[in-house]
Amino acid sequence: MASKVYIQDKDGNDLLAATDWSIIQNKPSNLATTDRLPVLGAWQNDGIVYKNGAYDWDHVNNGYNCAYRIADLGSFKIVELRLAFGVNCDITDDMEVIDLPAIIRPDGNEELWSATGTRGVFIHTTHDGNVHVYCQKFQDGDKYTHDGLLTYHTVYFTTI
Repeated sequence: MASKVYIQDKDGNDLLAATDWSIIQNKPSNLATTDRLPVLGAWQNDGIVYKNGAYDWDHVNNGYNCAYRIADLGSFKIVELRLAFGVNCDITDDMEVIDLPAIIRPDGNEELWSATGTRGVFIHTTHDGNVHVYCQKFQDGDKYTHDGLLTYHTVYFTTI
């Protein structure tokens, strides 16, 4: 059995030998080096499906108020999702409004909830990639009123 040997400076600090990464043989191909770290890609909206009267709240971005971008790290991805949308009808219970594309769906049994700023109205993202608007009724008349702006922003990991 070999013993580890460290080179130390005059103060006893361990020194690591410097080498040129390009000359190392049999190195793993999936390691990120500082000049190849993953970055978030461009915003895209491919595969976002609106349901039950939902629509992208777009006045200036040509359909990119509901969009996502991905940093691909090989065995998993980082997803940034932003949704700014409206629904053209009142919601007094629970309604599915958006289906997210399979490429960004959270894996596992992950559910995300976000308050909207309107009493009792929440945005609920289910583990299967469906986005719902949910209205918790405290009293008669509580609802999401049609064509109001709803916003949701999250960052999460997925292995899909």
